[in-house]
Amino acid sequence: MSKQGYIARYFNIVRKLSQQKYCSYEDLERFLEREFEMLQLNDDTLEFNFSKRTLQRDIREIRNILGIDIMYSRSQRGYYIIQDDYSSDLFLKTLEEINSFSALKLTNSLESIVYLEKRKPKRAEFLPDIVQAIQGKKKIEFHYQKFGEEKETIRKVSPIAIREHNNRWYLIADDKGIVKNFGLERMNRVSIFRDKIDDNIEFNYNDKYKYSFGIIVPSSEKPEKIVLSVTKKQAAYLESLPLHESQQILEIKNDEVLIGLELFLTEDFISEILSMSRSVTIIEPKKLKEKVKTILKETLEKYN
Repeated sequence: MSKQGYIARYFNIVRKLSQQKYCSYEDLERFLEREFEMLQLNDDTLEFNFSKRTLQRDIREIRNILGIDIMYSRSQRGYYIIQDDYSSDLFLKTLEEINSFSALKLTNSLESIVYLEKRKPKRAEFLPDIVQAIQGKKKIEFHYQKFGEEKETIRKVSPIAIREHNNRWYLIADDKGIVKNFGLERMNRVSIFRDKIDDNIEFNYNDKYKYSFGIIVPSSEKPEKIVLSVTKKQAAYLESLPLHESQQILEIKNDEVLIGLELFLTEDFISEILSMSRSVTIIEPKKLKEKVKTILKETLEKYN
């Protein structure tokens, strides 16, 4: 079976057990067979081969690669996931971002009513290998080319976690004692080593990214108290999809809403503010107002 076929089976096993606890082998087999029939509409090279021995092998692979434990309950006569919901959701979200997995989200029967974003992150195919390395606590090596640079460098790092932001995936890794971010779209030739990750690596995700809008974490700056005035329409958008976990409504007026945040003043956050255009006015801090004013002036000059 092709690699996509294996991934498709892993995905659907976890998806089924996330939806139905204590699923029997027979129910799981019928579900997988139906899913593969739909997949075969888009890829006739996929074959459906499934048995109890195959399921046991899949359970081991899902545990080793993805860190999701599947058990069998004799009393309930069914399989179930013993991990918390977050682990399952993370797994599903990760695989759904992989380009080769689009067949799972769209079949011929849905093409006229379901329209997916055509922009896809590059190098998302490296996600399964990186997740496997993190779960196995093994080092990885990859060729890396920064934006604006012509030459690649070879990096051997200790992978810690993956992070998604703005339709891009990032690897968080220890590189010679420093925790750095690496964009997957800039990676090439990823290899997993037998070398084990140093257990003494200290990393706390919440502490590192607590005041970050995106992936950038300044090494010397401190977070700023930010107050924005937004239109009521924009406030509704921000209520449904907050800019940051620190977002709170400070005051509601007749024609505007004051929103408070505590964040680093990074380029990605400033870009987000600029994307709101006339719907937002910066109240404080002054340095943020000045940065945005400078950008707007420089932009305007390009059109004069």
